Amino acid sequence: MDLGIKGKSALVFGGSRGIGRAVAGTLAAEGANVAVCARKEWAARKVADEAAEGGGVKAAGYPLDAWDEPSAVTLMDRVIADFGAIDILFGIARRTSLGDRHTVSWKSLLDNGFLRFKAATETLMPGMQRRQWGRVLWMVPCPVPGTAAERHFHSVAGAALPAWLQSVAAEVAGENVTLNVLKPAPVWKTAGDHDPPPAGELTVAEVAAVATFLLSDPARGVYGRTIELGTAVPLPRRPRDRES
Repeated sequence: MDLGIKGKSALVFGGSRGIGRAVAGTLAAEGANVAVCARKEWAARKVADEAAEGGGVKAAGYPLDAWDEPSAVTLMDRVIADFGAIDILFGIARRTSLGDRHTVSWKSLLDNGFLRFKAATETLMPGMQRRQWGRVLWMVPCPVPGTAAERHFHSVAGAALPAWLQSVAAEVAGENVTLNVLKPAPVWKTAGDHDPPPAGELTVAEVAAVATFLLSDPARGVYGRTIELGTAVPLPRRPRDRES
C-alpha cells in the first residue's frame, strides 16, 4: 500500500529507542523526511543517521527535553526552519523527566502530562491546516511497575490527551488533519528482536506499523480516536507502594 507520505516531513518526539526509533525508521522507509528529538543529542542523531541510510530522505537529530517549555518552543522553531514545514507529529507521553521523585503535585502532572503535548500540537496544527494535510498521533504507553507518581502521570496523560484531541479533531478533519491517541498493551523488548512475544504483549514492529498507518494519507478518515492495541491490563503497582 502506498501510504502517500513521500516528501512529507515528520517530527518524532522520544525517537531515540524502542517504538519512537521504529516509527522514525518506518516513516523514512516510506519516503518521509524525519526530525528525531530525544533528551540525548547523540542518540537522536544516531537514529536520524539510521533513518537516512536508505537515501532519498532528509533526517536530523535534535536534543530536547520536551517537558521544558522554553526549550521545546525554541526547538520547534528550529526544526521548522530546517525542514520548512512539519506535516506529521508523533510523540510518546513518557514520564522520564520526573526522575526518581515519588511525590509530585497534580499541577506538575497536568503541565508535564498534558499541557506540553497540547502546546506542541497547537504549534504545528495551523500549518497543517493551511496545507490541508496533517497527522498527529500521541502514544500513551502502558507503564512499568513503579511509584505513585508514575501511576498518576499515566492517569493524567491517559485521560486528558484523548479527551482534548477528541474535542478538537472534528474541527480540523475537514482540512485533512487528523489527531489520534494510541494506547498499546505492554510491548515486548526492542525493535530488532524476532522472538515471539509472551501472550498479551506486542512487538515494537507491530506497534510501529499501526502508528505509521495512522500517520499516513489513507488514515484520513480516522480522527479523534483512542486506538487500544492488544489486551487491556490493569495499571501495575508495587506491593509496598503507598498512595499519596
